[in-house]
Amino acid sequence: MVKSSSAARRRGVRADVPVTKEAIVEAAFRLIDERGLEGFSMRSLAAELGVFPATLYWHVGDRGALLGLVEYEWIKQVRMPDPDTDWRTWALEVARGYRAHAFRHPNIARLATLERPQNTGSLRLPDALIGKLVELGFDDDLVDAFNALMGAIRGFVIVELAPRPESIGPDEIEAEIRGLDATEYPNIAANVDRLADRALSLRWSNPTDRPLDDSFDFLVNVLLDGLEARRRA
Repeated sequence: MVKSSSAARRRGVRADVPVTKEAIVEAAFRLIDERGLEGFSMRSLAAELGVFPATLYWHVGDRGALLGLVEYEWIKQVRMPDPDTDWRTWALEVARGYRAHAFRHPNIARLATLERPQNTGSLRLPDALIGKLVELGFDDDLVDAFNALMGAIRGFVIVELAPRPESIGPDEIEAEIRGLDATEYPNIAANVDRLADRALSLRWSNPTDRPLDDSFDFLVNVLLDGLEARRRA
């Protein structure tokens, strides 16, 4: 009798198709994309592929190395503008492209904030950004300029993509926000109609249903304005 693939995976027997490094990374990408990093383990990946966990370590190294390969697969899909593009247009396109790709694979985008991957391949985007800042003349403050730009963009995207708690529904969140005590939260209460479901920490819609496009562009342009002012100074 032929064993089913699910039974084979549960027993950890050798997969029908030879396992390769590429197949392992592809499967890990898919599992993290579907379940999040919290629901991913080397054991669950081995079961998915129908192999023993030791097979994974043989092909890709430890968990950190595998996560680095997954992040690299994600980051290399972010489209990079023509390097000869005007620096401001280039930076805005990179920021928008990074965010758009993060929306396509939010669990992969969160990966680096939850567990630091081990792979220098994922440094392609930071390297390009550092190169642009050097071209602009940043020297002594290169590190600060890079950290401000990279940290703000990546941080905004991660916070924007934070999922709504499963234990509470959108109607309950809305009622709680609109019912805040005006004596304790006077500024939110006075502006609640403008802020509700449009400001970070005051939303109840899923991020993909109501993305904060204008706010993200505002952030990036403020950062670029600041860099331009520093460069002129």
